[in-house]
Amino acid sequence: MPDLRTGGCMCGAVRYEINLDNSRTGNCHCKDCQKNSGTGFMPFTNVDRGQFRWITAPKGEACASDIAVRRFCKECGSPLTWEGHSEPDRIAISMGTLDDVEGIEIVYEIFTRSRWACFSPVSGARQYEGGGS
Repeated sequence: MPDLRTGGCMCGAVRYEINLDNSRTGNCHCKDCQKNSGTGFMPFTNVDRGQFRWITAPKGEACASDIAVRRFCKECGSPLTWEGHSEPDRIAISMGTLDDVEGIEIVYEIFTRSRWACFSPVSGARQYEGGGS
């Protein structure tokens, strides 16, 4: 049975459904994610694009670099996705937008060279100085 979950933005204007089967969840410590989240890292859950669908799509879209587009709610500002141009068949969902995060484990951390000293590595998660996951 698929691990189907729902999520959305803070104000409820954006909603999605995601199948977490074979998903991978990790923390990104890159400077862009720090700026986007307003904190030291962003946790993302990555799935094949076919495992994700918008129920109500966001209207906000931004490209802080040429490697990805970030989608967000234009009403409340909630960051929702990171979609890399080099991996069009994958989508990374901002884990904080899931309605239920029960049982989801952080299995990797990327861009750890930018990790703030106040955050310890996640025990058991693979650590990458750059973007490898």
